[in-house]
Amino acid sequence: MISTDEATRDGWVASLKESAVLCHLAENRLRRLIDEGELQQYADGAELIHADTRTFAVFLLIEGACDVQRADGTIRLVAPALIGEIAALTGTSRTATVCAVGCASAIVIEREPFLEAIRSSAAAGQELTELVADRICAPDSIQEVGRFKVEGIIGSGGSGRVLRARHPLLDMPVALKMLSHALALLPEGPSTFIHEASLLVHLDHPGIVRVLDAFEAHGTFFIVMPWIEGGTLRDNIDGKSKFSREQILRVADEALDALVALHAAGLVHRDIKPSNLLLTSSGKLVLIDFGIACQCNASSEHRLVGSPSYCSPEQILGRPVDGRSDIYSLGCTLYELVFGRPPFGDDDIDGAIEGHLHGTVTFEREPLVEMGAPFLHWLKRCLSRTRTARPTAAAARASLHEI
Repeated sequence: MISTDEATRDGWVASLKESAVLCHLAENRLRRLIDEGELQQYADGAELIHADTRTFAVFLLIEGACDVQRADGTIRLVAPALIGEIAALTGTSRTATVCAVGCASAIVIEREPFLEAIRSSAAAGQELTELVADRICAPDSIQEVGRFKVEGIIGSGGSGRVLRARHPLLDMPVALKMLSHALALLPEGPSTFIHEASLLVHLDHPGIVRVLDAFEAHGTFFIVMPWIEGGTLRDNIDGKSKFSREQILRVADEALDALVALHAAGLVHRDIKPSNLLLTSSGKLVLIDFGIACQCNASSEHRLVGSPSYCSPEQILGRPVDGRSDIYSLGCTLYELVFGRPPFGDDDIDGAIEGHLHGTVTFEREPLVEMGAPFLHWLKRCLSRTRTARPTAAAARASLHEI
C-alpha cells in the first residue's frame, strides 16, 4: 500500500476522476488502484515508457507533465492523465516514448489490477473501446486491425463500434464489428463470443447480415461482415424521412422474417432498435449488430444489456430471455415509426426503464402514420409487459399478414 496522508490520497482520487476512463469507476475502486500501485518520482527527461517495448503497466500521472514522443510529433500530457492503457489492455508493444517534463509523479499500476478495475464498470470498458477505435483510425496510426486496412468508424453503440475496412486480397470493403471491452473483459466474454459467432456464421438468411470471419485483436474481438450500402432506420428517422403505412408493414414483416430464422437457430438478438435495422439501397431490410446476441433463456445476471428505450422488462431485470424479448424491442421500434418516439421516450434512461417495468403504453398520441385499429391491436400485443402474453416471431408474422 502506498503510505501517505489521507488528504493527499483524496487529492489523487479527485485527480483520477478527471480521467475519461477512470471517471466511471467507483471511488473505492480508485482508492484500491492507488493502494495496489507504486508511487514513482521522475526527474526531468526521465523515461516512463520506451517505444517498442512490451511492458504493460499503466501510469496514472498525478503531478507534473510528460511528453509523448511519437513518429508524427510530440504531445504533452498534464496531470491528471492516464498513460499506457491501450498497451496494457491489448498486450501490444508501446507505440511511443514518454518522458517526464520537469519533476513528475505517477502511480504505476500493473496490468491485472487495472483490468480488474475496468471489469467493474461497463461504462469504463466502453470508454476504452472508444479510445482503441479512435486510435486505430487516427491518421497517424497504422490504421490496421488484423489483416484488414481500416478506413474509418461508421457506427457505435453499447456493444462496441463498427469500422469500415478493406479486404487485403479481394480489395473489397467490409465492416468490422468491434466488441466492447465492457463485454470482452468479462470472465465469460471470450468463450461466449466464440460460441455465438460460430452459430451466427452458419445463418444464411437475406435479412440477417452474414458473418464472414471473427478474430481477436487489441484486447477484444472483431466480427467481419459484408459491407452493405444503405442506411439504418435511425438514419432515416433522424433525417426526417416519413414512412408510409405500406413501408412500416414491410419493415415489420421483413424484420419478423429475419427473427424467425434467428430464433430457430436458438439465438436472441437483444438489441433490436432503429440503428440495428438497415435498409439496403434496394429497400430490403437487414438485421445487423449481433454484438450482444445470446442463446435463448440466457440471463445477464442483473446487468442491463441492450438499449434502455427498446429493452424488454425481462432484459432490464436481468432475467432469462427468449425470442419474445426481441418482439418487444421490435414493437418499440415500430411504435417509434408510427408515433415519432419510443413508447417511453428516449431522453431519460431512468424514465424509460421505469416505463418498461411499470408503465402503460399509450396509443392515444397523434400518429405520424395512420395504421388502423387492427395493426395497433397487434402492436399492443407485441408490447405486452408480460413475456408470455407476447407472440413468437412466427406467430406475430402470421397475424400481421391477416391485418
